[in-house]
Order: sequence, then C-alpha cells, then structure tokens
Amino acid sequence: MPDSCVDEYSCGTAAPLWLNGGHPKVKDGVVTRAVCGHWSNNCCYFQSNPIKVKACPGNYYVYEFVSPVSCHSAYCAEVRNIIINNPTVTPNTTLAAPGIFYPFGSAAGDTRNAAVDDGSSSVIPLLSPFLFFGRTHQQIYVNNNGHLTFNQPSDQYIPYPFPANGGPDIIAGLWTDLDNHARGVVSYHQYTSGSVLTRATQDINNHFPNLIFSASWVFVATWDKVPYYPISNTETSFQVVLISGSSFSFILMNYGDIAVTGHQLEAGYDTVNSIDFFVIPGSNNGSFISNLKNSSNVHVPGRWAFRVDSGRNTSNNNIIGLQMKLSSFSDLTQSGNIESVLQQIKQVLVNYHLPSNIELKLRKRQKLNP
Repeated sequence: MPDSCVDEYSCGTAAPLWLNGGHPKVKDGVVTRAVCGHWSNNCCYFQSNPIKVKACPGNYYVYEFVSPVSCHSAYCAEVRNIIINNPTVTPNTTLAAPGIFYPFGSAAGDTRNAAVDDGSSSVIPLLSPFLFFGRTHQQIYVNNNGHLTFNQPSDQYIPYPFPANGGPDIIAGLWTDLDNHARGVVSYHQYTSGSVLTRATQDINNHFPNLIFSASWVFVATWDKVPYYPISNTETSFQVVLISGSSFSFILMNYGDIAVTGHQLEAGYDTVNSIDFFVIPGSNNGSFISNLKNSSNVHVPGRWAFRVDSGRNTSNNNIIGLQMKLSSFSDLTQSGNIESVLQQIKQVLVNYHLPSNIELKLRKRQKLNP
C-alpha cells in the first residue's frame, strides 16, 4: 500500500486512500497506522479509519483493512512480485499492463473521462482526419461503455449486434455495461510525434508486411480495470488504437484481463448501412471473452488489427478462387445453409486480412464419371 500521497481519481476511485506514517519493520510487530484520503487538492483532506499493519520476513506486509469512512474512497495498492527465486524477476517490481498496450494513464498525459456511469468524453477534435471505410471523420467520442463514435456521444450500455444495417460508424473495443463511477479509469490521448508513432509504424509494418507505412497520427483510448455494472469487484482492461498515415488507416484492439460476464456485449466495428463490419469471434459470448487476451488475427496474443481506410471501392476484377475441406456436413441444396457456410468462410478470410466487404458466391460444379 503506498505510504505517500496518491493522485485524486487514482486506484479506481475518486478519493484514494494511502498509508500515513510509513511502513513498520519486522521487529515492530503489529502497528496501527492512520489512513489519509486525497481530495480537493489536499493529500490528507480527511482521515479514514486507521488500520493495522505488520511487516513479515520475505519483504511483504499484511494489512487488516476496515471499511472506509466514505463510499467514494478505496484503498490503493501497488501490486508487487515476490517470487524471489526466479533470477529473471526483480522483487518489488510493480506489475505493468500487458506489453501490447500502448502508453496510457497519467504518465502518458491522458485525458480522463468523468467517473460517470454511462458517460462519455466531450467532443474530441482530431489532430488529423481519420479515414474510416471511405468516410473522413474530424472528431470522435470515447464512451465509457467501451466504444467509440464519431458523430455524437453514446450512453447506450446494451449493444446491438453487428451488422446493424442502419446504424452509425462505430468502433467497439468491448461494448457492454461498464461502470467507471466507483472504480476504473477511461482515458485517451492523441499523438502526432514521438516514440508512440515509431511504435505504431513498426506494428503496422509487422502486421501488414505487404505495405510500406509510416504513422503520422495515433489516438489511444484505454479502459483500465473498469468493472461491469453493478459488480464493482470485476475488472476489464482493453485499448482501441487508431493509426493513420498518408492514405492509410488502421485499428488495433488490445486486450488484457477481462472478467466473465452475463451482460450482452460486442467487439468489432460497424459502418453506415453495414457495408463493412466485423465481429471478433467469441466476443459476443460473455463466458468466452476472458480468452480475448489470448486471441488474435495477427499472431500477437491479445491483439486484433484491421485496415479500415477503403470501403467498397475494391475493383470487381479482384476475384479469387478458394478450395477447402469442411469438417462438418451441411445440406447445400438449402439456401439458408449456403448463407451460413459462406458467412463462416468469410469470417475466416477476414481474419487473414481480406477486406470485410468481400463477396463470396458458391458455384455449383458437377463431377461426371469418365
């Protein structure tokens, strides 16, 4: 537990609590320490209930916590690794976010969304226009319930399934009923220079090796340890990263730890009239989504990458042939079965970077005995 002042709105709460008086030594035994709450720019604006602390051999502490005096307060903690028999791990190292995450939080200069259930950011003017399937957007909104919209903010906490066939352009990192009112942080930052652009350039060239790309703008939106409503002890962490340069636009979706939920949810993107859309496989299954941190379409666990600049302007001359073996039987004389099979094949092809507006048609061929 930190024993110095902690920034307001840290640790998933409005008024974070920290240990006032320092940590004891092993020889001190059990001690009682005051607990301060940071609020109104005063590190010890109020005193919460004191707690007992004991230092233990092995360089760790045991705390006897009691209920805070305010429902808007929560104890802060630094998660530390104490596996000291591993030569590759240094004791007392604060565990970081997944390595695939782009910089976020106060250290990255993020702007925080208000801690309001079903809230949104104010309008965010983009420092560089973002081309999204043929439409150019100059502004964006980061919505607390896990999605980005362009034309107006959204407080909608129950997602509609993609394709919506009539909805707006939308990017859903994990659209569901999230609540950062008491815990968790939703924040964003955009970059036009620096190491983040260098990293984005490397990532896109790795994920799309047939392109020569240089990032000129990056927008990072992060949902850090945000719980589901009304289950405040759950934690969900993910990012949506928009990247552009020249005439190219990309989306990265990065996933950390995500709790299982019974809420409806959706991850992917949809466009006006749903000409282009994509649903990350399994992302609309509340019991499966904890596996998102292991899934990928670019062989990087926890990351999904999409090129999103061009819409349905692909030449009709780009026709490919496909030969495959199916592992289950469907009666393809039934039109409903044909559509189902083609949709499953399309999902696999989009996973391998074919555009989501690809059209699949089944051509019947009769094999005659010689």
